[in-house]
This record gives sequence, structure tokens and C-alpha cells, in this order.
Amino acid sequence: MPAQSRVPADAVRNVRVGRQGLYDARRRLTAYEVLFHSGESARESTGSGAEVVGERATSQVIASTFGTFGVDRIAGSRPVFIGFTRAFLTGIIPVPVEPAGVVVEIPANMMVDAELLAGVAQLRENGYRVAIVDYRGQPEYSALLDLVDYVKIDLAAHPARRLAELATQVVERGRALIATGIEDESTLERALSLGFGLFQGPLLEKPSVLERRTLTPTQLVCSRLLGELSEDDLDIVRLEPVIGSDPGLALRLLRTANSAASGASRQISSLRQALVIIGPRRLRSWVVLILLEGPSAASPADGLWKVLARACACRGLVRPADADLAFTVGLLSGAADLLGASPLLVAEAAGVTSEVRDALVSGVGGAGVALTAVLAHENDDDAGVGASGLAPYDVSHAYLEALSESLRLVEEITAGGGGG
Repeated sequence: MPAQSRVPADAVRNVRVGRQGLYDARRRLTAYEVLFHSGESARESTGSGAEVVGERATSQVIASTFGTFGVDRIAGSRPVFIGFTRAFLTGIIPVPVEPAGVVVEIPANMMVDAELLAGVAQLRENGYRVAIVDYRGQPEYSALLDLVDYVKIDLAAHPARRLAELATQVVERGRALIATGIEDESTLERALSLGFGLFQGPLLEKPSVLERRTLTPTQLVCSRLLGELSEDDLDIVRLEPVIGSDPGLALRLLRTANSAASGASRQISSLRQALVIIGPRRLRSWVVLILLEGPSAASPADGLWKVLARACACRGLVRPADADLAFTVGLLSGAADLLGASPLLVAEAAGVTSEVRDALVSGVGGAGVALTAVLAHENDDDAGVGASGLAPYDVSHAYLEALSESLRLVEEITAGGGGG
């Protein structure tokens, strides 16, 4: 394996997401709620106010759940309850994942108005299930109760009589009750007697933290993509090299397309296939989401361009029918170097097909041979290039062209900023 590319310290980071189970009356694990978790306090002043911190925290949770980990790793086949900010709930920003396996939570203290009601109604029409968090019987929530599937009530926040009143209100509207704050057996028994069907709290499970090392998508690439995605005559496949210049974004989109939450049950054989599955609308939502996440690597320089060069060189050494597959194999190989992870782990995390995995790990097939030759060329290993079966001149020529292409693209991105 070649020496790892040098990248900025903020290009690779450890991502954490909190998780807590929801249980049924027989204490069987039924679903998970994902929670914001950071090595830094979410209350830390950023100079932008609490609203921006909330947007960023929510964006990090969504991106981590569906892009970094994949919903299958967080919840298996169980539903995931996840909070969304007002911009997502009202449709200003499209929800970036398909409805399957997702319950959209309306956070506590959300202002209920015609805009929110219309947005929630549209989410339900699109197939999403919706939950109210920390319901306290607010009069303005009356219309909202008719639009949701679940209502969460914190048992510790209400005296017995008030709790019974709230539970009756929800049951009479035909909504499922979720009890939070279950700390002891007596609280659980009280919830059962009031008609609650799902339960959450330290008695059943304390919140836990999942952690994974990931590549940080770059702000400049995402800004450029947002401009490209605003064009009416967009051909989404032409964005492949732009996205390929950012391994962090590419890995996230591969996982998203392959995630159970995206509705794609088949494995992915190329980045281009992933882009077609995701589509322009959802891709635009992902780009906005990444920009909302907050500070990340500022540019794709200092090594990330080498990943794109490797991917382009692999593509240039295979027949046209295998070009997309070879590009993806080179991209995943470079991502593994940047992460300091084995290619097998990266392939499994991305959810690619066995053909991609075998090429990446074992050098099988045309794409595998191309990758073997390109890696040898990067290490100035002429014997290794020859052993691949490809002519050293062809490999050198393909790599020089790929290098030129990657440098030109990076220059366009860094010079163009957010331009389209």
C-alpha cells in the first residue's frame, strides 16, 4: 500500500452519534432514537446564536445517521426516530432520506402555525411517520395531533392527574403514546395503566454512543455542487468528477444510496449509479445539509486531489463498459488511505457490490488490475506495474492525464468558490 496522503487535520475526524432504544410493553426493543452527541458542548457559543447551534446539531445527527454510519448499523431493521428542524419540517429543505424506517420528530417548543401544519401534512402524504416530542397539552398543538402518528410525553414532568389527562387526549385522537423518562418500575407500571405503548428511559436502556472515523466533506466542493444543482438542464452524471474530488462526500452518498432508509435494497456498483438512485432533489438536500453541519475542511487540496487522480487513472485503463466501476474502485482505495483503514472495511461500509470489493481488495477483474498498476506506479514500482500485465507506458500516460484532470478540477473548485 502506498504511503498515506497528507491531508489537513480537519479532513478526517471521529463522528459520534447518541442512540437510545424504545421498548414495547413486553420490554422488547422496538425502535431507536438518535441523539446529538459531540466532543464539544452543543451549548458552546459560536457567535451565531442558539438557533444556529440547533440547526448544526440536527444536521450533524442526520448526516451521521444516514451518511456516516448508515441506518442499518444504528438500528438494524428497526425504525429510527430522529429530530428535524423547522426548515425540514416545512419543506424549505427536503428531507434527505426516504420514508422507510424513519420517524420524523417535531422538537419541543416548535411554533405551530399554518406553515408547519402544511409541511407536516405533506410529510405524511409522502409516506413519513411523524412524532411530537414532549407533548404538554398546548392548545396550539390540537390541529397537529390530527397529523402525527406518535406522541411522546415525559412522565417525570407531570403530576399523576395531569398525566392522565394528557394520555386521554392523545388516545382519544387515535395516536400512539410513547412514555419517556422511565426511571423505575413504578413509573413503568403507571405508564402501562394509562395506555402507553412504547417506553424509553434509563430503566430500560441508557443512551449509548456510536463512533466512527470519517472523511469530512469540503465546503468549497459542496458550494460548487449547490450552484450546479440549481441549473434546470442538469445532467446529474456530469457531477461525478466533482463529487469524486471529495472522498468524504462520495463515501457518504454511496452509503446513503445503499442504506435501507433510502429504499435501495441492492448494492451499489459505482458512484454514478449512486447519484442516479439518489437523484438531483435529494442530492441537493444532502449538499445543503452538509453546509449546515458547520466548519469542515476548507478545500480539497493537500492530498485529496491525489485520490481523484487515482480514480481517474483507473478509469482510463479499462474498457469503457468498466469505466464507472474502475473510477469507484480507485476512489474507495484513496479514501481507505486517507482514513488509515483497510480497503475491505471501506468497501463494506460503502455497501458496494462483490465485484467492486474484489477489485479493491484482491485486484480481481479489469478494475482490480488497473488499481494494482496505478498503486505500483504511485510507488515508482516499475516491476509491480509490469507484473499487473499492463504496459508501463500506458499506465504512466493514463496517470499523467488523470493528474492533469484532477488538478484542473481542484483549481476550478478553489477558484470558483460557490459558483456554478
